[in-house]
Amino acid sequence: MASFGLLLLLFIAAGLLCEHADCYSVPHRRKIFSRRAALSQIGAAFATVSLPANAKEDGDISLVTDATDALSSLIENWERATVDCTYADVPRELLETKNKEKLLEKASEFALFDKSTSVVSCKRTNRVVRDYIGVTGKGPLVNLEKKLLKQSLVQQVDPDNLDDYFSAVETFSQEMAKANSLSYTAGTADFDSVNNFAKGEASVNEGDSNLEQARRAIEEANKALKIASSLIAVS
Repeated sequence: MASFGLLLLLFIAAGLLCEHADCYSVPHRRKIFSRRAALSQIGAAFATVSLPANAKEDGDISLVTDATDALSSLIENWERATVDCTYADVPRELLETKNKEKLLEKASEFALFDKSTSVVSCKRTNRVVRDYIGVTGKGPLVNLEKKLLKQSLVQQVDPDNLDDYFSAVETFSQEMAKANSLSYTAGTADFDSVNNFAKGEASVNEGDSNLEQARRAIEEANKALKIASSLIAVS
């Protein structure tokens, strides 16, 4: 009961800190207390609370490791994850008026065109990316920011490193929000996501596409997550 009372007081203190810090105002950096500073003070208080041994779950740390591994794998295998070459196009010359009879002949023989009369083409896809970053409810990235702020993890960060930890978590959250928005938009707005391109050829405008910007955001998010992970002491 004493431990519960102490935790209750901490949550009340957190509310007061947020109230005085005006945590949700814009621009918040001009306030005496920033959101990050408030989190750091709360985290420092959490770090001093003695928890039951079973509250320190090794699974929390494993989840962070799994998340960094998943993002690293996605980045390393980006082309394979974002290029879908399961489309078959009819050769343009076969569609010319002079080849109409040949086209009808092929259609009557095979109903669908065989490989000899079709060309494999590709499109960019955001499906695998969105699965990996957790926005479809799959994988270790689902609700990861909330898990990074769990008491069982924050308690394992050295109090002197709490500001760096919360800064890394905040950066991770911001970059993942970008990746979510950009990868979603890519599905309907990127030229090479709605138009086919020949297999083996570079897609159009990939340098400034929404999906490419999402990739860069994921890289930054993974860097921040690795920093946060490095600050969690493994017992």
